[in-house]
Amino acid sequence: MISRRTQENGIIVLIILMLIGVIVISLGYGPRARMVPIPVAAFGLLLAVVQLVWQTLRSADELQVDLLEVLTKRKSAPDSSVDKPDEPVVPDNAHARFKRELTAYAMVLLFLAMVWAMGPMPSVFLFTLGYFAVSRQYSWPRAIMYTAIFTAAVYAVFVYALEIQLYHGYLAPVVEYFR
Repeated sequence: MISRRTQENGIIVLIILMLIGVIVISLGYGPRARMVPIPVAAFGLLLAVVQLVWQTLRSADELQVDLLEVLTKRKSAPDSSVDKPDEPVVPDNAHARFKRELTAYAMVLLFLAMVWAMGPMPSVFLFTLGYFAVSRQYSWPRAIMYTAIFTAAVYAVFVYALEIQLYHGYLAPVVEYFR
């Protein structure tokens, strides 16, 4: 039986090989056509190498991360090494996990629908602000400030640095009509 760490390292190596392939194939594109795939693949390659090193050098206990727990802000069960007699540990059941997964999928579908309807920039702003508001990650002034900074950074990267013409959404003709 192959250990979990070996399986995960094998997957990361496959991802690294795929990203190297994307870079090699993209080198045959014209200068403007390679402006997106090469930086994205290079950044992904950097992250994959960091992940491989991190997975290899850490102990197996430190590598247990539940991504759904991180994304949906679910509280994990208390550490078993700490006795808390007043708080019973509730096991993670299939219904609760399905509900968290459904929430994550709904968030992705909501964002995609927003991009289709309004375009990427208003969607990034509204979705990020909405996430901060629902999660209560920051106070309203700080959430608006961070959302504005993030949206401006995304705009700068795609419109100015990569010179990509943005999709204005399905509702663009409606907005143009009222101008």
